[in-house]
Amino acid sequence: MSGADSDPPVERAATGAMGSGYAQQSGVQHSAESYAMPMLRRAVDAVVLPASGSPFRVADLGAAAGTNSLQPMRVVVDGVRARAGERVPVTVVHTDILANDFDVLLANVMSTPGSYATEPDVFAFAEARSFYERLIPAGDLHLAWSAIAVHWVSRVPEPIPDHIFSTRAHGRVRAALEQQARRDWVAFLTHRADELAPGGQLVVVGGAADDDGSSGAEALMDTANAVLTEMVSDGQLGAAEYARMSIPTWNRTQAEFLAPLRDGPLAQAWTLEEHELLRAPDTLLEEYERSGDAGAFAAAVVDFFDAAFMPSLLSALDSARSPDQTDAFVSEFKRRFAERIASDPPSVETHWHVLLLRLTRRPGR
Repeated sequence: MSGADSDPPVERAATGAMGSGYAQQSGVQHSAESYAMPMLRRAVDAVVLPASGSPFRVADLGAAAGTNSLQPMRVVVDGVRARAGERVPVTVVHTDILANDFDVLLANVMSTPGSYATEPDVFAFAEARSFYERLIPAGDLHLAWSAIAVHWVSRVPEPIPDHIFSTRAHGRVRAALEQQARRDWVAFLTHRADELAPGGQLVVVGGAADDDGSSGAEALMDTANAVLTEMVSDGQLGAAEYARMSIPTWNRTQAEFLAPLRDGPLAQAWTLEEHELLRAPDTLLEEYERSGDAGAFAAAVVDFFDAAFMPSLLSALDSARSPDQTDAFVSEFKRRFAERIASDPPSVETHWHVLLLRLTRRPGR
């Protein structure tokens, strides 16, 4: 496969990079991806293994800090070796965009006790490139895994008027985001079809949307947006800065995920083995309901938001701001955000929608 649609370069409104605390604050993402472990095991059982003595090659697409990569890559290494023998070589390539903190990623992968990378004849690598591009030589890959990453779009066509979150976009802006997400998904599937050998497996845990387009996080995003607009009114955030702020995501519906696999070149390249749309529980709110500690709940939600989304918002700030001014803005935003959340914890209840998807690469082009 080749020839995915491409767009002319434009200045992105946000980076999509993870914050420095992502490794510690990605429990929500870890909970979502844990639902896919049985599907990943089925992929390992079904994948066509390389010739005897040849390495098994797996890609971890959108690895972020690597914290949530350890369990799935352990499943792959153990599963492949259960089928092919203890000492079959395994290579793992962790990929993410250039802005990712690869020092943290590699430190987590290489030094976490019990990491898959500590096993003999297992080799871990990193690649700083978007998964909407080619990452691996043609036919060189046996299995690809991506968890809670494909909802990030390669670029934001234009900022969302009066909001920071894509599901609150309307009209032309919404249509442009939807089209960008469609092109990105086609590019992702096209490049993976090029990279995977026949019989290779692709497992995706995708941030998704219900049929009505809702992601399950609208209440949280509305609260964050309300804090930002309040800070504009108070003069602590410039109107032009706020207007540029966008979280560069699009949570696809199940129909959007499956559309390229129903007809056309990608339908010839892939066999759709299984898919399931889930509504993840709000684990942070469940903990609050057990403890009754609204302050701790608010702090946990703010820390999650800060690690996952603040880098995108901060990229919209004026370059003339000093580091101290930026730090002051972040501190004030987090304080106000936490106050709102603590005053009414159920008002930000969040149930992210997640699509689990397993595909097999068909022989031929």
